Amino acid sequence: MKDNIRPIMKNKGFGAFLFFVGILGFAVIIMRVVFYEFEYDPVHYPVDYGRFNFFSYFTVQSNLYVAFYLLCMGLAIFGKEKAQKIAFNPLVRLTVTTYILVTGAVYCGGIPIGMTPPLSWDNFQHIMLGSVQVFHHMIMPPFMLVLFLIPTTGEKIKLKQLPIVGIYPLVYSVLSIIRGAVFKSHFFVYPFYKPEFFWNMLLKGREMNSGAAYMLLVPMLFLGIGVFLLLALILSLIYNRICEKTAKKTVEI
Repeated sequence: MKDNIRPIMKNKGFGAFLFFVGILGFAVIIMRVVFYEFEYDPVHYPVDYGRFNFFSYFTVQSNLYVAFYLLCMGLAIFGKEKAQKIAFNPLVRLTVTTYILVTGAVYCGGIPIGMTPPLSWDNFQHIMLGSVQVFHHMIMPPFMLVLFLIPTTGEKIKLKQLPIVGIYPLVYSVLSIIRGAVFKSHFFVYPFYKPEFFWNMLLKGREMNSGAAYMLLVPMLFLGIGVFLLLALILSLIYNRICEKTAKKTVEI
């Protein structure tokens, strides 16, 4: 592995902490699946799609990615070369951070407009669900942002690689829309994947045409991917600047 690894990325205590958080990330998801219990809600949960449908959410997939990354980071700090190739890779760091930040932003942004299911703390089930939501959407995003802004090897992010960040959310979104449109359950993992969502927002009052509504999703889909890419660009510019400053300080010393 590269010989310009930053000192903090050799700190075994820091590595053990990150490994623990990674294990915790997996444990939270396992707990949520094991203790799954359907509760009818006419707005957010009208149908029981089963406990394993939990993995359909971008929230869960992005948090699984985070947990895996943190395990790799922990092992990398302990000197495991294969883990270092993943954990210290600038593009991997960029994708995992971008995805989890979007996860947190969408959830928190949906609270004031009623798109996000309300939290309740009156019994074990609700406390567990609320804790999982807070962990996934409010704790892990800022945690990963702080970790991202700590350079690992000093290697910059190559801006020409930024389009790669949009591939996974694009594929995920297309498959999610197809699933909702084609399968009998008509499960749309998020409201904005439903054809009527943007139709009612932009053409409210007009009778919905299903074909036109799905066509309307296309530009909105690419606009959404643009958000991922814009965030990735901002993160990359900030990260590269930090790398430059860190390298300059190292030379001066």
